[in-house]
Amino acid sequence: MTITMPWQGTGTRRAIDEVARLRHQLAGAGILIQGLRLQVADAETARDKANAKAGRYDEAEARAAAVEQAMDDLKDELLELRAFKARTLAVTVPAWHRDIDPGEQPTEPIDVRSLTERFATGPVRTLHQSPQAVSPTHFPVCVVPDTDTVELPVLADQLAQGVS
Repeated sequence: MTITMPWQGTGTRRAIDEVARLRHQLAGAGILIQGLRLQVADAETARDKANAKAGRYDEAEARAAAVEQAMDDLKDELLELRAFKARTLAVTVPAWHRDIDPGEQPTEPIDVRSLTERFATGPVRTLHQSPQAVSPTHFPVCVVPDTDTVELPVLADQLAQGVS
């Protein structure tokens, strides 16, 4: 004989408990799914912002390249204008044909020829043939040594006292 105990549920009661448990899990899964959907939305927003920023970066890079090209073009134009100005304002008249103010005296031109060209017109003495190289006491003809100098006596005690 089998005795049924009143506290044990029947099969229908156990199915209801199982349904309640599954509904509870479903509610937890719904909360989890809702949180994941929010995270996906946040990630999509962040991705859209990053793509927009990358697009602005590409645009800025293209603008910077265009500005650099414009600067190069302007630099080339500036160099051409400076060359044109230099050619236009260049003095091409020789010095002996230029107008000179009456109160202004022209200076002599600087001789810029090489030494061989400068000394090709006249005699050149090399250093070992120079009279100064032979005797350092030799004076040229135009320089006469001073022979009429007289030595003055200096009194040491007057110099020590500061009286001259």
